[in-house]
Amino acid sequence: MQEKGQQFRPERGPTIVQRTTRASPPTAAAADTPAPNLRPQIAPERSPRDRRSAPRPRILIQPWFTWISGACAAALAFVIVLWLTSPVTPPPAVAILASATVSDATGLMAAVQTAGLRGTPEVKGEIESITRIDNERVRIKGWAVDKTGSSSQLTIIAFAGGTHVLTTVTDGPRRDIAQMLALSDARARNVSFEANFACRSGQNLLVVAVSYDHTYSQFRSLSCP
Repeated sequence: MQEKGQQFRPERGPTIVQRTTRASPPTAAAADTPAPNLRPQIAPERSPRDRRSAPRPRILIQPWFTWISGACAAALAFVIVLWLTSPVTPPPAVAILASATVSDATGLMAAVQTAGLRGTPEVKGEIESITRIDNERVRIKGWAVDKTGSSSQLTIIAFAGGTHVLTTVTDGPRRDIAQMLALSDARARNVSFEANFACRSGQNLLVVAVSYDHTYSQFRSLSCP
């Protein structure tokens, strides 16, 4: 019998199994997920109606603020002008003096004492003219000023034949008087006066200037022309 020799088989190296990775089928959740949109998103353009209805706070607030500011400034300016140009309310002594009967200097002294007035050299003035308008009326022109008083406006009171015939106030500047007495602008604002009143020819005329501080000064005695 032939003895069988050992048969040598060539050794094989380790078997390398190459597995091909297969993509797993998409799951249901992955199928429902939309693919990312790589295009830039553009906001939809608003219609003209939407543009008109959009709030515009700055455009609305600015006109209202300008209007309110202008109205307040105009009102304030009006109040200041009214305050500067409005006549000063005469003191109560003026009404008391005007109700008196004054026919001469003695009667005038009694009337001013009753009214609580006191004479002062700081109240200065002059009657510059008295002209006749007709048989019953005359026109008086002059000036008066209180150099130290609290108000530049004075009250002028006149008596003709013992009767009160005129109550007026100084109203209007006089540059010549302001320069002569070295008055301030505020003091010289109301210096002159002019008025008409009833006075028959030859009647005795007494005129006084009364200040807001209850002081007075008498003009020189005259007779109506």
